[in-house]
Amino acid sequence: MIKTVTNLFKKGPNNTINLPDRNNFSFRGRWLGVYNNTVMDSWHVGDFSSAIYQITVEFDSNEKEIMQLSVVARPEVASYNVFGRSSIANELVDISVEVDETLCKVIVNPSARIWQGAKLIFHATYAETIHPLTAPGLVADTSTADDDGINTFDSVNRTFDNTTITFDRTT
Repeated sequence: MIKTVTNLFKKGPNNTINLPDRNNFSFRGRWLGVYNNTVMDSWHVGDFSSAIYQITVEFDSNEKEIMQLSVVARPEVASYNVFGRSSIANELVDISVEVDETLCKVIVNPSARIWQGAKLIFHATYAETIHPLTAPGLVADTSTADDDGINTFDSVNRTFDNTTITFDRTT
């Protein structure tokens, strides 16, 4: 059978894409050199709410690793998790995520000086935002540590445990 784009994909159940005959995806593309504070990827938090990455890093033919990274972000707040990490001998990179009011950045650094210049490729799946961006609502601090601000909100009695409360109106 001659493979063409029309017979590589079929409509699957629940509006999925079906890959008949054990077809697979592969990727290579342009690689990034990993140095201090290398921006692996960036996206606007108004366009996407989250992303899943498959990341492969190679220093040479003997030092390689693969990992998954999940990221969720809104303006000024991001959470990420590295999972499914497998290395031949050494972990080659450290990953972090930075976000400001508009942009989420995935940052990679060599885990040790010797791994500078390692080559990185990745594949990303982005989830587009469902809701337009709005300012987050007031979230009460639920810690029990004493401080000068709002500590907890008693949802049964509907009172704060601090009696002096001020709210500034921004609009």
